[in-house]
Amino acid sequence: MSLAVIILAAGKGTRMNSPLPKVLHVLAGEPLIIHVLETVFQLKPAKIAVVIGYKKDRVRQALSPYALELLIQEEQLGTGHAVAITEKAFQNFNGDILVLCGDTPLLKPETLFRLYELHRQKQAVATVLTAEFPEPRGYGRIVRDENGLLAAIVEEKDASPEEKAIREINSGTYLFKKDFLFKALKEIDNENAQKEYYLTDVIGIARAKGFPVAALKTDDFEEVLGVNSQFELARAEAIFQRRLRESFMANGVTLVFPEQVYLERRVKIAPGVVIHPFVSLRGETVIGTEAIIESHCDLKDVKVLPGTRVKSGTILCSTICR
Repeated sequence: MSLAVIILAAGKGTRMNSPLPKVLHVLAGEPLIIHVLETVFQLKPAKIAVVIGYKKDRVRQALSPYALELLIQEEQLGTGHAVAITEKAFQNFNGDILVLCGDTPLLKPETLFRLYELHRQKQAVATVLTAEFPEPRGYGRIVRDENGLLAAIVEEKDASPEEKAIREINSGTYLFKKDFLFKALKEIDNENAQKEYYLTDVIGIARAKGFPVAALKTDDFEEVLGVNSQFELARAEAIFQRRLRESFMANGVTLVFPEQVYLERRVKIAPGVVIHPFVSLRGETVIGTEAIIESHCDLKDVKVLPGTRVKSGTILCSTICR
């Protein structure tokens, strides 16, 4: 596939009430933006550009192990402006560009594959990932025409009472034809409540010109949840932990009391392992087959050999457990 990616990661995250840039807040042992990167890597894109801004040096340092192009948004003038500053980075690229936010760690690669397939199938200039939320407050609403096709995306602060009643929301994840995207961005303005350049206005431009626009509604609204507050970070952590536990249990791992086990994303656990309550497995920990981890253990970057029984209350870091 001829695909490139733009990740928007310039925001401060005011509602986090934290000195840390929003995308560097940690979920399952790693910054939010690393979760997003690991997801898009599975698409094997030709190029990844990340737009950074607030405390850019700290974000740059976190991303230093990865082959990325970093672009600086000195002033946060909106998502449309953030994408527009990447144009030169893509001057030699021809294809489709996936745009997504650095604070959406729950996105699944299979959903992004489906988004790309629909985009290509419909020969769309723009395709939006949407979801239906039980409580859509804070999100842009998806407005559809009489035929059920995507007509516009309205930001909440600009929405009428009728539009605010819509429960289908914009996830902030899009696919665009590259040439259309950067031409359309030159036509948007900041005549809105936020006085920002909205990337969503590109959809209205496409419709006005009669270009094909598509939308994929995911069945799992949790995967498009963004993280904009400490509460939302905790909610995302709970969802991610549940996913990890379910995945390990489906592959033959026994969690005696699943809700009382903390796991990080890089942990590996073989089938036949039994893990008791109040256990934390962190970092690059690897648990060999038929090992037993008793309660109240904390293991970080530990290799537990097959058949080993780790006694209750054990705390280990960067070692081999026999």
